[in-house]
Amino acid sequence: MCDMIMKTRYSFLAFGLIASAFLGSTGFLRAGQGGDYWTYEPSRQGIVHQVATNSQPAVICMQGRKVVMETHVDSRTGLVYKARFFHVDPDLTKKGLVIAKVGLSELPVVQANGKPHTFGVPTAVTFNGLLTVEYPACEGLVATRSVYPSMKNPVVVEQWQLKNVSDKLITVVVAAMDRVTNVTQRTQVAWSSQGAGATTLKPASVLMFSNCLRAQLKDATDTNTPVDVAREQADRFRLIQAAFFGPGRLETPEPQLNLAFALQKLHVLETPIATCKGVITHNGSLTYSPGIWANDPVEYSSPLFPFFGDPELNEASMNMYRIWQDFCKTNGIVPFPGSFEHADLRLCQRERGDDAMVLYGLSKFLLFQGDRAAAQELWPLVEFAAASVLSHTTTNGIIASKTDEMEGRYPTGKANLSTSALAYGGYVLAASLAKSLGKPEVANDFETRAAALRKAIDVYFGAEVEGFNTYRYYEGNKTLRGWILLPLAMGITERQDATVAALLSDKLWPHRMAGADILAESTRETEWGRETYYALRVLFKAGRTEEAIDLTRRVVKAQIFGFRGPYPDEDAIDMLCPGSLYPRVFTEGLFGIVPVGLDAFDCTPWLPAEWPKMALRDLRAFGRTWDLVVEREGTLQKVTVTSDNKTLFTETGPAGKCYRIRLP
Repeated sequence: MCDMIMKTRYSFLAFGLIASAFLGSTGFLRAGQGGDYWTYEPSRQGIVHQVATNSQPAVICMQGRKVVMETHVDSRTGLVYKARFFHVDPDLTKKGLVIAKVGLSELPVVQANGKPHTFGVPTAVTFNGLLTVEYPACEGLVATRSVYPSMKNPVVVEQWQLKNVSDKLITVVVAAMDRVTNVTQRTQVAWSSQGAGATTLKPASVLMFSNCLRAQLKDATDTNTPVDVAREQADRFRLIQAAFFGPGRLETPEPQLNLAFALQKLHVLETPIATCKGVITHNGSLTYSPGIWANDPVEYSSPLFPFFGDPELNEASMNMYRIWQDFCKTNGIVPFPGSFEHADLRLCQRERGDDAMVLYGLSKFLLFQGDRAAAQELWPLVEFAAASVLSHTTTNGIIASKTDEMEGRYPTGKANLSTSALAYGGYVLAASLAKSLGKPEVANDFETRAAALRKAIDVYFGAEVEGFNTYRYYEGNKTLRGWILLPLAMGITERQDATVAALLSDKLWPHRMAGADILAESTRETEWGRETYYALRVLFKAGRTEEAIDLTRRVVKAQIFGFRGPYPDEDAIDMLCPGSLYPRVFTEGLFGIVPVGLDAFDCTPWLPAEWPKMALRDLRAFGRTWDLVVEREGTLQKVTVTSDNKTLFTETGPAGKCYRIRLP
């Protein structure tokens, strides 16, 4: 018997791919660096949490096209997870939910020299696109378990290693898992094993086997077909490689920021999910899949997607927007749809300013994607959203809505600042899109509406609130709200200095130096992570570079490498947002990229004082391949755009200078 037992096409040596991906050309975190919870350890080839008694559980959501799984690792129960399978049962009601809970009873039955092997509590958990736990030695064996979802099938894969760490031969017997459980009237989940059986391990040799959990129809023709573990592993590794090596990479002198960027990119790339209306991008998480809201995947996430150049991700985004467009074509825009939830993607939320969210998010997504045919196809939805916004314009010139994304949890009056600011930003972007599509009259109309709305926002919402000459959130509002930053994010700068001062005050961001989130309202303790990442972007846009980069470091350490990470979320369920807003701190904040056409953008970079250089590599926004490099030249910044080893643009100027760049 050779030292490496069970030679198959898949191999745990493939983890070397992840190691090199994390290390990269610029280097990533050294052992011991990072937050207090997650660190990067080269020996384990990923970010690692050492499991300790009474520590917070490591909670990570992973997903593929037909499965979302939420994993928990702690010192009490070890590794447990819940997997929900999609697009399996044709019943789209709650009776069709296909969910499996995996706990201690699903551990493999192993004997070592005739004695039962006890796994115990994991000593460490590693995440690198797969989630891996290492168990303490027992009977001379150390067990390692890696779990991950299939990228295309309703399958969860568990790959196991048993290593002989003694100096003697060990006879190992692994019992095959062969269990089927009925879940719904039509479906079942079934365990199967590959590589189980008996063998003898020499010292330092390894036995590898896999257990797979598959959801399937009871009468499916392929019920007994084995899972192709090698292909499943290869598909997952391609995702990991794309996240760390693929298009859209951040390069800065600070490894922690780069790694955090790549981790959020990984979460973005795995988000498309199969639904009754095709593969779409959605909110993510076990709780909200496969729902789509006008704020989460539309306003927050989709403007980031084109930078990564993943065709399926872009097409899934198009499919998501097609749901909105088809609804408006069939049902009109009263009320304008705000969310499509549950397995049947039925209309649920409305009248939260959703029309403004769609106008802004869709226009920016289409501009960044740079695909003329796609823009023409979804242009009707731009017009639907703009028409709905116009219909809600009040005699004061601002935009009315019953509530905002907080869905009634906070008072918003008859018109709130968020909706009007997003509508302004949406008009500006839609005007740029109209020009690119040869619609000059429409562009002029949108620009006129934007100009009028900008004035109305200052008149109606401009106010002194808690000592700051900033914005009230609604008529009668007397407290500072986190979303006062939205006018700045949309390019409205009339009250910039006072608004930044309010954001950086203890009234709105009291625990910012500890990396905590900004408050949704100054008088309540509720923190709202999405506002934090918007705030970081706004600080860069306002030219407050050193404060912005300092706070970004603190937020990353506390949240992405803290116990709530690596995917920050308000309620620790790993929704796509607010993690997808983190890369936009760099693309739209630090590098100041604002689309002005299907092939052009404005760039206002802010190079931190301690950095000699920063870059975004292999970007795919605007449908092209390009690099953006900013480097120090004395007291100035040199901005260079290259593509295919050709320099398309280079110019030098002071910080805060805006460059208009057109990609041929």
